[in-house]
Amino acid sequence: KRTVEDTWRHIGHLVETIEAAECMNYFANAGYASVKT
Repeated sequence: KRTVEDTWRHIGHLVETIEAAECMNYFANAGYASVKT
């Protein structure tokens, strides 16, 4: 991306592709015992 604004917009689109289960697995694998399902 050529501008900071375009970069942030692209990151925003990438974040939308992350599913809740993927986040939960990330925190569980990182050792956070308080992650509730």
